[in-house]
Amino acid sequence: MFEHLVIFGATGDVSKRFVFPALAQVFANRGLPTEYGITGVGRRNWNTPQFQEYVSGLLANHHTPPPLRSREGFLESLEYVRVEDLGETRQIQSIFRKQAGSTLLYLGLPPQMFPPVLESLGRVNLPPESRIIIEKPFGLSYSQSKELNRLVHQTFPEECIYRMDHFLGMPIVHTILGLRFANPVFMPIWNRHSIKKIEVIWDETLTVEGRADFYDRAGALKDMIQNHLLQLLAVLAHEPLETMWSPDFRDKRLELFKSVRKLSRAEVRAQTVRARYRSGEIGGVRVPGYEKSEGVDPERNTETFAQVILWVDNERWQGVPFVLRSGKALSRDRKEIRVHLTPGQNKTEFPLSEEGGNILRLNLASEEVHLGIFTIQEAGGVRPAPMRVDDPISPEHLSPYERLFLEAMTGQTRLFVRDDEVEEMWEIIQPIADAWAENVVPLQEYPAGSNGPPLEETGGVTESRQTRTTAETPGSEPFPSYH
Repeated sequence: MFEHLVIFGATGDVSKRFVFPALAQVFANRGLPTEYGITGVGRRNWNTPQFQEYVSGLLANHHTPPPLRSREGFLESLEYVRVEDLGETRQIQSIFRKQAGSTLLYLGLPPQMFPPVLESLGRVNLPPESRIIIEKPFGLSYSQSKELNRLVHQTFPEECIYRMDHFLGMPIVHTILGLRFANPVFMPIWNRHSIKKIEVIWDETLTVEGRADFYDRAGALKDMIQNHLLQLLAVLAHEPLETMWSPDFRDKRLELFKSVRKLSRAEVRAQTVRARYRSGEIGGVRVPGYEKSEGVDPERNTETFAQVILWVDNERWQGVPFVLRSGKALSRDRKEIRVHLTPGQNKTEFPLSEEGGNILRLNLASEEVHLGIFTIQEAGGVRPAPMRVDDPISPEHLSPYERLFLEAMTGQTRLFVRDDEVEEMWEIIQPIADAWAENVVPLQEYPAGSNGPPLEETGGVTESRQTRTTAETPGSEPFPSYH
């Protein structure tokens, strides 16, 4: 357990909405040593009592405020240090004057601030055994991610770096692992022979909501698909772990990313969609077009909707499309994983439509699991009838930030992203981003409040393109059905 936590960006949006509520819950439910200290670093001209009052207000207004007694204890652990220039070494050094024990640093800053802060940290005398949490994004391109890794490695060895993607802290991650590896009903069918398609969808009614300064440089592809949705793809598709809590979780994710096909320009043209919303109406409220949002440069042609079809070229998943999609200003919130099982072969007595196979749905917002199955309905003649099996996940789970901070504080790394993972994920996305920058895929438009741009079911990809034969996959072996 670390003795001290330093939060860079303590007055920023991420700290306000996620970090301090999560830390207060960790303090209340799991307990931190009474001598544990938390230093908030920001530019505002505040002292410690003002900062404590600010955090107190955040916690009181949060949808799950901690008990008053533990809240007061948590506030007493806080101090505030004002730093006007994060690139100025003397100001950074002032943060650590009172600290001698092991320290955990958290960078909740805009991505453009990472390089100067990392360079400053490399010039100061950090407490022994210090470690660092870096909030995503890990660069906005493959080259930026490599440079960011180089900078952070100048001060911290890889085992002391926690790259945080809060989707890996979502309860649904362990739900997926449990479904896959703790249930004999799913273990033998989790492969290309029984699954015909997997979709990972993050559709939102929200617009950019004041995030245009960052979002306009990233867009839906880099903000959501490159990190969050790719990580969910890896959790859904990686090979079996040694144990449910195995530290080889990161190795398995990396192995999976290396198997994801890097799309050619022709495949990018056929298998990806990009679009942005124009003016429309959401929930009875008129919404201006994205290009009218404050902080947006219309000439950037930033997409607010992205869909990418990816293929995992290994024995387990050969020929199965993985559809990753994220969009803003849509007609409804739809945040789910859909695993489409192959329809049964017996269509004589119980004919089913092409979509008649079972669908396993994992709701990323409510964290419910739905399995659509078929029974026999006798009214009006014997025929298949759909039935849904639902199960909500226990409400007692940790929030993503609670889980990840608790893991970092205790030195656990399995739910954090490693340097080679980051670069491999960018290897997947960079060809798409480059092709889009050259307008290989035209930027479509859709009205705010609509279902988004028109989508073809397979992105225009023919079956021959979708599937590479086993002969084209060197070293492939017969598929192990028991996994």
